[in-house]
Amino acid sequence: MAHPSRPWNPQGLILFSQGDVSYELLRELETSHHGESTVLARQRTGRSIGRQVVVKRLPLTQVAPATRELIRTRLEEEVRLAAYLQHPNIARLLGRHETPDTLFVVRDFVEGWSLETLLTASMMCEARFSEAFVLYVGAEVASALHHAHTRVDEQGHPLHILHRDINPLRITLGPLGEVTLTDLGLAHSRLPNRRPTTLPRPRGNVYFAAPEALLGGSLDARSDLFSLGMVLLELATWRLLYNLDSAELDVPPEALTPPLKEQVLGALITAVEADLPEEVDELILRAATYGSEEIERVTQQLSEPLRGILQRLLQRDPASRHATALELEAELRACLAVLATPYGATEAAEEVRSSLAVARSRQERVTAREPGIFPDCTRLPTDAITTESSHP
Repeated sequence: MAHPSRPWNPQGLILFSQGDVSYELLRELETSHHGESTVLARQRTGRSIGRQVVVKRLPLTQVAPATRELIRTRLEEEVRLAAYLQHPNIARLLGRHETPDTLFVVRDFVEGWSLETLLTASMMCEARFSEAFVLYVGAEVASALHHAHTRVDEQGHPLHILHRDINPLRITLGPLGEVTLTDLGLAHSRLPNRRPTTLPRPRGNVYFAAPEALLGGSLDARSDLFSLGMVLLELATWRLLYNLDSAELDVPPEALTPPLKEQVLGALITAVEADLPEEVDELILRAATYGSEEIERVTQQLSEPLRGILQRLLQRDPASRHATALELEAELRACLAVLATPYGATEAAEEVRSSLAVARSRQERVTAREPGIFPDCTRLPTDAITTESSHP
């Protein structure tokens, strides 16, 4: 059976030009099922090479009209939203450009390594990152979230910006230890004239979604904080709250009360209507029924106060979590401040370099003995300092 081939996009292809600046394709990073793609590009002025950028592009002539307008509206909202987000821990969106057949959105290329890559490295070298590293990353991301959550428009009205896709691929640690939150393409806000969501379904990576997102409930800033808690849990323990082993998945009958059964059923129907992956069904059930015992189980190996912070962040009831990102940031930074040895960006960068070096060494040794054992997706950077997009 013939399968449609992906578009041929040779390196060096000029994507578009604005004035005397051209955007030259370097490589593809991500392609969605509806045709939207994300690529790494660099600016070029004549023969002069400029900085690298990340470009989202939507081929207007190759997508069904209804899908095309939906994506166009979302990308345009992302550009509008970016004007309100000016924070050192948030990647900047630089603008949009449209040609007769393609819509482009350009944002900063963030130098460094995604937490997804760093998790892979730590597992390869069989050594978790320090709790100080987890505290530091959490505080930096909480600072970015506080900025986003508290933005107001020109009349002083709260915009209620929610990221909705906090996961290890959306957080990057740079070569100097700087932490950057990237890609607000799925963000929710109350921008005037924004397109309303059609289905109350989870957005982004469902393994990090708050229970209320999976169950079709109302979201607020505490939903982003839950997702950050899930990221920090995986960074500290290599475990996810929703991904317990089969022996821990039994749900007691009394846990599913009639109102909860109705809520779960509604969420399952929504998942089918939204064409979400099949594994979402199990995640919905876990989100509806996990309790303090499961939270205790996945955090028991951690020391205080990190264990206490995560146990609060991962509560099923939003009212039991930290009320704001500012409150969370203050608690995380207070924990860092009392450490015997100061820990900040410099220490985080050094810990990352060490982890990557050990992981690369181990990978090279294993590959030499068993060629092909590591798939391409787990290949680690070969340089001491390299660059990586925040997209997969």
